[in-house]
Amino acid sequence: MTADAREPAGRPGEARVAETVLGSTAGDSGAARFPTFRHEALYQRIADHVRELIVSEQLQPGERLPAERDLARMLGVSRVPIREAMRTLAAQGFVEIRRGQGMFVASSAVEATVDQLTSALLKQRDLLAELFAVRRLLEPASAQWAAARSEPDDIARLQRIIEDMEEAGNREPPDYDTMGERDTQLHVEIAGASNNRVLGRIMQTIQDLHREQLETSLRYKDRVHETLRDHRRIVQAIAASDPVEARAAMIDHLANSEAATMARIEGDDT
Repeated sequence: MTADAREPAGRPGEARVAETVLGSTAGDSGAARFPTFRHEALYQRIADHVRELIVSEQLQPGERLPAERDLARMLGVSRVPIREAMRTLAAQGFVEIRRGQGMFVASSAVEATVDQLTSALLKQRDLLAELFAVRRLLEPASAQWAAARSEPDDIARLQRIIEDMEEAGNREPPDYDTMGERDTQLHVEIAGASNNRVLGRIMQTIQDLHREQLETSLRYKDRVHETLRDHRRIVQAIAASDPVEARAAMIDHLANSEAATMARIEGDDT
């Protein structure tokens, strides 16, 4: 049975989707979730909210949206901004407008989300370049000092983190979230093992930017095994109390990471 046969306009299925998009039309909870929009650039605000519902998976690919007139009534606006918002979402690949059938969440919405992320990262290219410049200045010294000053407990923590990263990276598909968390943790722990409190604080403050970079570079083709190899080399040098090798390993890792990140945001997947 087709989706249209199961959920004709005005039936419970469409009402369910309407509540997903707009919240309940009765009571304070619905109003708080989807307030009435009455300011300029109305269509863009509506498009932004519906896009967020799709990205957060509150709306699933293939789900039918309420009819244009119903959306207008629920939002307390005319049909014009609704129509423009849906056209915007359709152009971005989030919504499909099927003549005679209605509006649906596009099956390609995931790909559209990735494209949006890549576009946003491209705009932040200069910021990421500045981040790497700071990291190149600080982190080789951090690894060098850690190799010279770390205690056995520091080494044990670093080795546990590497083991967690390898376990996450060897899954199919790789567990990128865990890898990103452990990657961030490893760099902070290396700074801590350097026994320089100022450096440790600085490393903590740049972690939000570090996570943005990881979101890109870890997903780059073949990057998972490369980043595991890089981090394993750094930790082995620190564990061997070899400051020269630890510094060189960190420099090489940052160069690899920067190259992967910049290639990814510029659309080079080769």
